[in-house]
Amino acid sequence: MMKTILLLLTLSCFPLLIACANPEDEVFEVVTKLASIVGPGGTQEDHDYYLEHITDNFNSVWGYPTVADCAADIEECIDDSPLDPPKRDTLIVDGDKATITVTKPEQTPTGDSFRLVFDLTVVKQDGLWKGDTITAGDDKVPSGVELVPLELNEMVFSYDPADPRIKSGKFAFDIENKGDQVHEAILLHLKKDASLMELMESRDPEAMGFLGVKVPILPGADVKMAIPELETGRYALICFLPDQSVPGGDGPPHFALGMVSEFKVE
Repeated sequence: MMKTILLLLTLSCFPLLIACANPEDEVFEVVTKLASIVGPGGTQEDHDYYLEHITDNFNSVWGYPTVADCAADIEECIDDSPLDPPKRDTLIVDGDKATITVTKPEQTPTGDSFRLVFDLTVVKQDGLWKGDTITAGDDKVPSGVELVPLELNEMVFSYDPADPRIKSGKFAFDIENKGDQVHEAILLHLKKDASLMELMESRDPEAMGFLGVKVPILPGADVKMAIPELETGRYALICFLPDQSVPGGDGPPHFALGMVSEFKVE
């Protein structure tokens, strides 16, 4: 009798194998594969898998509004280095939508290593799980470190540079994008006595120190940015993303339109 029941259950699932499969397993498998794929040097099989498992929306933040646009410039559309293998304990599946946190190793211009944190949204379309959005994820803020509000808009960083928490050098940013465009927040230590533009143009690796970045910060997003305790000195926030009101990703960078701000730690 038990064998008959098991057989009937197996046969009932076989025509609907996808429906009977564990959705967490399916999502995790797709995200793990997407995380491993690179543009330059990637195989045709990997690129085909990537294009099949993303929505039109997935790369729109990087200037590719459709999957077809990504396919036409595949080696630029997909990054040249993989993401870290995702951790399953951050995966949440809710019906036909799932979220998971992923990270990516990077290096500063001076060779220091750090990791970008992203929140990835995956949706089920046409029977397949597909990457839909990617946005900056929260850093872990150490206990006892206070959050300083930082609002992003076109084209300005809004915060209080005289905030005592900023002056102390021991704080983290609670960033909210209240604008209509995607933004980023890059924190720099200005080590030499010159304007930010002069330091950037000098290309002197000793002139500035890179302390952190949150990108992409989508409209309406709220994200926490942990930073090391800052020593006395000058610091700058800057956004290099292009003005998205200009088609084709050819707009001037946000900092050229005023999205740059300096503060001092005393």
